Amino acid sequence: MDPALRYTPGRTFITRLWKLRGKQEVSGIRPLIFGNGRILICEDEKGTIRDVYFPYVGLENHGNSIKIGICDLDSLYCSWLENWTIRQRYKSEFEESFCSRILEISEYREKEKGLREKIGNQGIPETCREIISNIGETIFENPDIGLRITVWEAVHPSVNIFYRTFEIRNTSNVSRRLRLFSNQNYRILEAKIGETAVIDKQTLIHYKRDRYFLHASDPAFDQYAVGTAEWKGLEGTWRDMEDDASLSGNPVSHGSVDSTLGWTLPELKPGESTRIHYWIVLGKKYCNVLKIHKRVKEAGRSALFHHNFNFWNSFTERVSVLPEFAFMPRLPERISKCFYRSLLAVVAHLDITGSVIASCDSDIKQFGADLYSYCWPRDAAWVCLALDRARYHHLSSETFEFFSKIITPRGNFLHKYTPAGDFGSTWHPVPMLQIDETGLPLYALYYNWEIAKSVWTTGRYYSRLVTPAANYLMKAIDRETGLAISSFDLWEERKGVHTYSACTVYAGLNGASELSRSLGDYDNANRWKEAADLIKESISKRLYDDKLKRFRRSLDDPTLDSSVFAVWYFGILPPDDPKVVRTMEAIERELKRPSGGIARYFHDSYYGYMNSWIICTLWLSQWHSAVGNLERALELLDWCAAHAHPTGLMSEQIDNKGRPISVLPLAWSHSAFVLAVLEYLQALEKREGGSCSYTEE
Repeated sequence: MDPALRYTPGRTFITRLWKLRGKQEVSGIRPLIFGNGRILICEDEKGTIRDVYFPYVGLENHGNSIKIGICDLDSLYCSWLENWTIRQRYKSEFEESFCSRILEISEYREKEKGLREKIGNQGIPETCREIISNIGETIFENPDIGLRITVWEAVHPSVNIFYRTFEIRNTSNVSRRLRLFSNQNYRILEAKIGETAVIDKQTLIHYKRDRYFLHASDPAFDQYAVGTAEWKGLEGTWRDMEDDASLSGNPVSHGSVDSTLGWTLPELKPGESTRIHYWIVLGKKYCNVLKIHKRVKEAGRSALFHHNFNFWNSFTERVSVLPEFAFMPRLPERISKCFYRSLLAVVAHLDITGSVIASCDSDIKQFGADLYSYCWPRDAAWVCLALDRARYHHLSSETFEFFSKIITPRGNFLHKYTPAGDFGSTWHPVPMLQIDETGLPLYALYYNWEIAKSVWTTGRYYSRLVTPAANYLMKAIDRETGLAISSFDLWEERKGVHTYSACTVYAGLNGASELSRSLGDYDNANRWKEAADLIKESISKRLYDDKLKRFRRSLDDPTLDSSVFAVWYFGILPPDDPKVVRTMEAIERELKRPSGGIARYFHDSYYGYMNSWIICTLWLSQWHSAVGNLERALELLDWCAAHAHPTGLMSEQIDNKGRPISVLPLAWSHSAFVLAVLEYLQALEKREGGSCSYTEE
């Protein structure tokens, strides 16, 4: 048997597939995502809607393909926009009349300058520019046929509506008669079996069981076709468009179906444009989606964009309460943009149940027959740290509630979970130990207390989370070594007594001790503190290699691994301790890649050889901030921002040619970026003589 095909745990299996493929490929990505905690819509790099998550963020992906085409009615030449030149971004420039709310906020902030006055203010622009929004803008251009089509799209912040506006502009020097098309091809309940698509007056509805997707427009579509797709050689109704620029008018079909809608546009003279407004309503009942559709029609053409714009700008306005906010203008523009985009990207991956999926990018499934759309307690805990650091305590509390529901009777967390709270797929053999996934959520709850000082949150989860998790971690300490027992590492690739894992166990137990002390439970506080001190001492004693002059990956593995940053980050040793300094300098020296980022560890082969990881690069930036090397810290932040997609979304990895690899976006990358930026700003303020504390007054 080929050794490359033998069992190997974790995502390493995908590495074997990658090697067998014999070549490097850049996986599909999701540069634009739109969500509201109940639905999440993801668009690929060609402008095609690929993922439609409902009723959970990350669970039940009904998507397959929603794509746009156009036909010239004189020549009958038809083209799908996914083959055109494309530019994607989140819209950042708006008319004053549209963004009056932003001007109101700016005027208020102008009155409350405070320390901000010391570092300058650019004043309020006459029009709203460089605004962070959750409104997508995709521009398709085809100079050969003289057309430019701009698509603006957004999800309503509280109602399950996905809204799109198409602007079709004639850039040729002759008048044009055109017809726009939208093809809908779902996999409802993740299978193309037993679906129905039906025309109901001026709406199109796809449904199966209690999942309904209503489509409508203003002006109403004047052509339609519903039929069989991807079944016994029948490709779909989109073929009607390609054949003669007309649709059959078939009103209903069942089984494996798709649909195509058409809009005959008014004649466009050179330079003229027209718009089509199109929306999808998602729901569990036929009558409910019809009711919401009527509300959309009554609200007017731009109402949803206004709701979305004002909601998310009010959301990001909360950053202004941070002590670091006064120094935000000191950041390079692309770092600042990526900071706000990271906040919005993290929240897009958060379900109202509190689940946080690792990534909404479903393209990963083609390489390993599984997805990133699970909630790893590790990733979710890092998201909680970022949200609490940015003062979004109400959101982290939702994730703590989710944790309290999925924790096992033994007091630990398993590998990963579905957004509904079910145990997800795993490659961990019984007893399925990955101990950092219990230590880190416990530390995240303590971190929430450190910043918010909310006795309500601490008290609410003390018996449901803190006590069982801390008691479990105590039992998971090997009294002979003083370290955590053998478990899978944070990369989920190998079992051992790992430095990172031991640090998270210390952080969890030490945090639990502080929480119990704050509530007057001194007996548990002392027990957990004693266990934390034992493991802290053992980390320095047993996991530091005097010959290599750095920390080892694990007790039996001397490999240099970027995850050992945890030694200083979780308080085992201060960041300027010589042992830490030598370790971090070794990481920077030996794991730096040609693209400029930092690899996970020597000979990492997941999706290629030693790719740079955004999180590993940010860990190094955070250390430089902690020891006062702010110029280098900023360089690493800028490297991450420079390698983000133009929309601001970040991938898991960057290859040696500077291309995004694996999923895009990755929630962990964005949460790490939020933390790294705020820690940099805190260090900057400290260097300039202030007292920027992250604890709320």
